[in-house]
Amino acid sequence: MKPTMQLDVLDTGYCSARSSLIATGTGWDEVRCHAPAFLLRHPQRGAILFDTGYAPRLLDAFAQWPERLYKYATPTIVGIPVAEGVQQLGVQPEAVGTIIVSHLHADHVAGLRDFASARFVVTREALALQRVSRGVDAVRRGIVQQLFPDDFGERAEVITGFDAASLPHLGATHDLLGDGSIRLVPLPGHARGQIGALVRTASGDVLLCADGAWTSQAFREFRPPHWITALMQDDVPALRTTLRGLRDFARARPDVTILPTHCPETLAWAEHVQGV
Repeated sequence: MKPTMQLDVLDTGYCSARSSLIATGTGWDEVRCHAPAFLLRHPQRGAILFDTGYAPRLLDAFAQWPERLYKYATPTIVGIPVAEGVQQLGVQPEAVGTIIVSHLHADHVAGLRDFASARFVVTREALALQRVSRGVDAVRRGIVQQLFPDDFGERAEVITGFDAASLPHLGATHDLLGDGSIRLVPLPGHARGQIGALVRTASGDVLLCADGAWTSQAFREFRPPHWITALMQDDVPALRTTLRGLRDFARARPDVTILPTHCPETLAWAEHVQGV
């Protein structure tokens, strides 16, 4: 029997934005872009995290220059850190053996330091960028160096290629555990080396698409971010290709639940499935 994962969504806080800045043509209402982490529990391999969301140390970093520029660009409210969230679900932080780092942005990595025993799954491109990004250029790329453990590189399991079965319109995958339960897929454009994860759960496949789209509406209707927001993306043509790929994947695989990290629908799905 193929192993399946238990998936829990842990909200760690949010930042505020205007709707059309993250999905063109959707109005100018203020929206909350929540930053959940995703806890995966494998029957043999134990607890795995997909990203770690916000943590209080991010606010400490915001007190410094040039990191405070990030604060002004994304006004942030920090909620329950993921290390506390997993404990509420009966998992001790030291029991988390693997953290999949979808990409390097602060709202996805602020909790990394709370998991001293974990290995970090990261793409070669993302790790190379983390090693060289400093100062204002790092902040422009959404990278806050103080959030990364000092031994981040030494504990990294580096993904150098994708050669497992392809997903329609998204391309080849990387079978992380060798049993098909987590298949990583490149989602370039928003951030250097960004990856998503197709997760096999008891209730069906779920694609954690990170910031390949900021909202479900964005990929369903192909609404890229506003040109102002696009100035802060790694590769705008690749971003549009990824967004289009997610739209076409959703049409080809309607059986898969697609969860963009920051979409309100992701938390609504969690409330329905988890009863939280």
